[in-house]
Amino acid sequence: MRVMCVVWQWLKYLGLWLTMVLLSAAAQASPQITLNVHSNTPPFEWQNENGEESGFNVELARYIAQQLHYSLKVKRQTLKQSLHSVTNDRWQLAVIAVPAGRQLDINTALPLLPTYVSAYNRRGEGDADTWEALKGKRVAIKQASSVAMYLLQSPQDFIMVPVVTNEQGFALLTAGKVDYVVSEFYCSRRMLSKYPLAKTAGKPLLYSQFYLIMSNKDPAFVTAVNNVIKHSYNNGYFDDLLNKWVGFGKEKIELGQVRSDFFQGALLTAIISSMGMLITLYISLVLRQKTKSLKQELVNRRKAEAEIKRVSAQFHSVLDGLPHGVCLLARDQHLIWHNGKYPWVLQPQQLVQAQPALELAQLVTATFTGEDSQNCEFTLDNKRWKLQLHRISEEMLVLFIEDCTEQYELKQTTELSARLASLGELSAGIAHEINNPVGLITQSVTLMRDLLEDLRLSSADGNSSTTAFNTLIAELDYSCESVDDAAARIGRIVRDLKNFAQPGLEMHPKAVSINKVVETALRLTHNNVKRLQLTLQLDDSLPKVEGDELQLQLVLVNLIQNACLAMDKAEPQLQICTGVENGSIYVTVADNGCGMDPQTLARIREPFFTTRRSQGGTGLGLSTSNKILAEHQAQWQIRSRPGTGTEMKLLFRSIG
Repeated sequence: MRVMCVVWQWLKYLGLWLTMVLLSAAAQASPQITLNVHSNTPPFEWQNENGEESGFNVELARYIAQQLHYSLKVKRQTLKQSLHSVTNDRWQLAVIAVPAGRQLDINTALPLLPTYVSAYNRRGEGDADTWEALKGKRVAIKQASSVAMYLLQSPQDFIMVPVVTNEQGFALLTAGKVDYVVSEFYCSRRMLSKYPLAKTAGKPLLYSQFYLIMSNKDPAFVTAVNNVIKHSYNNGYFDDLLNKWVGFGKEKIELGQVRSDFFQGALLTAIISSMGMLITLYISLVLRQKTKSLKQELVNRRKAEAEIKRVSAQFHSVLDGLPHGVCLLARDQHLIWHNGKYPWVLQPQQLVQAQPALELAQLVTATFTGEDSQNCEFTLDNKRWKLQLHRISEEMLVLFIEDCTEQYELKQTTELSARLASLGELSAGIAHEINNPVGLITQSVTLMRDLLEDLRLSSADGNSSTTAFNTLIAELDYSCESVDDAAARIGRIVRDLKNFAQPGLEMHPKAVSINKVVETALRLTHNNVKRLQLTLQLDDSLPKVEGDELQLQLVLVNLIQNACLAMDKAEPQLQICTGVENGSIYVTVADNGCGMDPQTLARIREPFFTTRRSQGGTGLGLSTSNKILAEHQAQWQIRSRPGTGTEMKLLFRSIG
């Protein structure tokens, strides 16, 4: 009995010691993170043939646990159970897809990977690009998935068939028990190879983002996990993990399958004869060479990818540095990308206020349906803007937004300078033209005073005859007509000069008579032309053209002045003709002056190029004329030979 008591005491002490050891070991053990997994589909989380947990989410969780010095437990259950565990327990992790724009009432780390949701149906059946296309259909939806979360807020008019896994949904689809499966892209593309009767039904219905979610029970744990994820972004581990598990064009090979294939190959090698050994050696050499080639190809591909990234970064840097706005628009006017310059200009409320008002939808439609690009200029917020739309594919166009205020003002200044330069050259001649009628008026007024004095004397002398009185009256009438003609001539010259002096910077097209333009230009340059032998041949039946009369006057004045300055000879001859040629209206200004050599002829349209720099030439006349003719879509033909003369011919389109 005494021995039994001693043994019992020893056992009691031993039990206490073991309890203390276990408690101490438990106190010294590292805490444990639980990763809740709810799918068995590559590449995110699944079990291989040996029951080992694999996939992107599992490896990321192992990395987090390693960095935090935690142990990791993988707990496989349904998505609904996983959400319950994460919400109610400590140190819980799970990865779920969240629809775009949806906010969760739970802690999330940085977004892991974007994805999208599409509908899938059987081969040979129609497309389903929208939720409306699923109306009245039987649709398999994974419980508690991103699709299910979206449908809670935005219910759709179809028959929802809840399933636990996407694989169950594709099995029902193959069996004809549902019409569609709506599921996430990365998991579904593996199902398509497993269920060959299934296919993608159309474009994506919903965009989502994979998030790592965590329990709210321990804020310090949440902060630590977020820091690990952020560090994985910075050190490149996260990119390596994505490339390993989610790289397109790569199917992941499970270790269990590799071991099985290797064992079967080894067994087969042991059975076959020496011929098999030689074949195996040959295959090994081929595979080694292939492996070497693949490694080199991988190195080259990585170099190419790095170069593409570098060039892409440089290209984006160039686009971002452009002074103009650059936008990529889809056919439905969806903004795909822009470089951040002037996107507000495309807002409908802004384009309505433009002068003239614009509608972006009409411009986009015209670009896709027409053969030509669309160009338009307008004024908005006291600035001048230019839009250019160019189609680059059947579903995309590029739009350029240019603030051309400075360019427009420079154009105005240049044209005004050219007009003022021409006006300065005309001023002396016009002053002389006005002197002649002014002298005539002065002479006529003096004569009228003398006649009025004679009339007063005649009226005082009662013996004066009626014939003498009538003669004086007739002379007064003649003098009045002379004054009227002179005054009208002065008024016409002043009116032409006033019109010519107007800025004329905005083009106001209307029906214009080319003959009238020629006559006005001749009146303005009369002082230069009167010393020449002028041959004027104007077609009275000439149709009108569409254009700006003041700008066309400037062109003719420049051509006539240049012709006059080129004829420094004894018998200068100037010929101006109008007419119709092959359906086009033409006007020619020809002279028998000094002509131009080919080098000069090639540069006369350049701004500030002149052969009369020492005589005060500005080089703006012909360059401005060239710009005006381009705006009128007119042709300008020049024929010139040194010592013979020059012919300028302008061709305009008739408007009937």
